Amino acid sequence: MSVKPLSAQALKSLLERIDSAHEGEIRSLTPLSPTSIEIRFSVQDIARGYDWIDVLFRLEGVNDAKLVSDNVLRGLDMSEGITAEITPSSAALAIGSYSGRVNEAPFYIQGASMGYQELPFSG
Repeated sequence: MSVKPLSAQALKSLLERIDSAHEGEIRSLTPLSPTSIEIRFSVQDIARGYDWIDVLFRLEGVNDAKLVSDNVLRGLDMSEGITAEITPSSAALAIGSYSGRVNEAPFYIQGASMGYQELPFSG
């Protein structure tokens, strides 16, 4: 299965389904190139009776990011989940509740587009 592009409406539905990754876990952060980054989360899927799944987000056309090292990444507080936003010209993902101001988050990625892939739980 490949990464599926996300529209603003599809992103809204996905975030509702995974409860914006509240209390989820960050599994990995993978820079694929200077302008492409993947981040993988383990989350509960409401559509599957709250079963755990992994969701991988890929941001393309990355033009700004505040990343952390792997040892800090796993310790980031996921109690507020994630903020993910898509406009016609940009996409952003941040750890925490930072709607409209993702660049204030302790961890964020901003780019041109975002896609996702559902994966088996990696617990």
